[in-house]
Amino acid sequence: MKLFKVMEDVNFTSNKPWEEIKDVEIKDIAYNSSKCEDGYMFVAIKGETVDGHKYCMDAYNRGCRVFIINDDIELGEDAIKLFVKDSRIALSKASANYFGNPSKELKVIGVTGTKGKTTITNYISEVLNSSGVNTGVIGTNGTFYNGISEKTVNTTPESYELHRIFRKMLDSGVKCVSMEVSSGGVMMNRVEDVEFDVAIFSNLSPDHIGPKEHPTFEHYLECKSRLFTLAKHGIINIDDEYAKEVINKATCDIETFSMYKDSDVMAKNIEYSKAIDSLGVSFTCHTKEEEFPCYICSPGEFSIYNALAVIAVCRYLGVNKETMINSLGQAKVNGRVEVLPILPYATVIIDYAHNGVSLENILQTLKKYDHNRLICLFGSVGGRTELRRKELGDVASRECDLCILTSDNPDFEDPMNVIKDIAESFEGSSCDYIVEPDRKLAIEMAVEMAKEGDMIVFAGKGHETYQLIKGERIPFSEKEIAMNAAKNVLSKKGYSILA
Repeated sequence: MKLFKVMEDVNFTSNKPWEEIKDVEIKDIAYNSSKCEDGYMFVAIKGETVDGHKYCMDAYNRGCRVFIINDDIELGEDAIKLFVKDSRIALSKASANYFGNPSKELKVIGVTGTKGKTTITNYISEVLNSSGVNTGVIGTNGTFYNGISEKTVNTTPESYELHRIFRKMLDSGVKCVSMEVSSGGVMMNRVEDVEFDVAIFSNLSPDHIGPKEHPTFEHYLECKSRLFTLAKHGIINIDDEYAKEVINKATCDIETFSMYKDSDVMAKNIEYSKAIDSLGVSFTCHTKEEEFPCYICSPGEFSIYNALAVIAVCRYLGVNKETMINSLGQAKVNGRVEVLPILPYATVIIDYAHNGVSLENILQTLKKYDHNRLICLFGSVGGRTELRRKELGDVASRECDLCILTSDNPDFEDPMNVIKDIAESFEGSSCDYIVEPDRKLAIEMAVEMAKEGDMIVFAGKGHETYQLIKGERIPFSEKEIAMNAAKNVLSKKGYSILA
């Protein structure tokens, strides 16, 4: 693609006359110098810890001759330097241009909020695909479309990756994309040039506040709200205490859902149910025009809110009601209140709950179901805010009968430092706790100690299949460990084990 096409609508100045360079061919764009080669354009991004300008010479030595930069750097005489105010914003626009602005040809649904993004996006995909609308997903669990999957480093990929994925989806027949929009993704301008047809707000609570994330809660809220200035239609949970602020900042038309306030889509007549492989909830959905029964095989109020968001999207897109109801009743998401049917006498659940609010939600929800002991195995990420550790400890010590404190992506921090911070919350609590920093041993311990009627939650890892230890992602399947532990326990107890 010609350079003038790639740089369309990007504000920049150049070290060379534009008429001389505008027809230079761009083979591809890279923001990692190791991926550069002849014909590439390199975008130097200033990250949290690394400044991409330091790698411009490496990109040059690999054959790159076109550079988008914030600051001047010394390169060969034949280097084309395009100076911009913010290289992240420039990367977003240039990437959208390079891939032909694919989001304009897709129905893009963006979901933001502290909790529920992954579940909502996956539910939307399941329901729309069932109704005949070819839909892809982008989010925490990765990218999925037409049987193709791709891992993503971030919940919301970098802008180049995002538009590359959009183009691949579009070329393979995808019509709609359901994607998670993280506050970090907004803050780093990754979605700046995505044309959102629908934006969904699930809820908001303090999280991701710290030196490497958002400086204040107000900044966090501002980033979440910005999505509703990029979309055509907004769907908002008005039961959330910050909904009004999001609505006030929005520039799109707004539709609402709730359980407790008058809204466009409401849930009433709630009933809980329990099976060996799921914990479900049924409710009656009320709209301005009609009411109809719904069931989801996931528990609690948060699951109802997720379902209401999906229902609102489906109504907006004109999805058949019966198809929507049937698909919702079968929808499940890997690692989100996922019940493992591995013990016939106890309920074992894997969930991604990794902050105080999400852990409180799932624990309080589970307590509504018949149970003996409520046991929670959890830790907290190393190198992150200590406030999250206190919140997790406070919630678990208050809601549980027994906790097993262990590691959760410790990275470069000693897991015992994290566990020690969490354990402070248990002082004076009636909840007992056990310390086992090796998460594999902790899982095996939890399965071994399970008694009739117990509910056991493995919190924090969810869908993740690794542990982050000293900068490396070490393969780690919580589900596989639990299943193997259960087979050993049942074998000892004389149960017949099915292959």
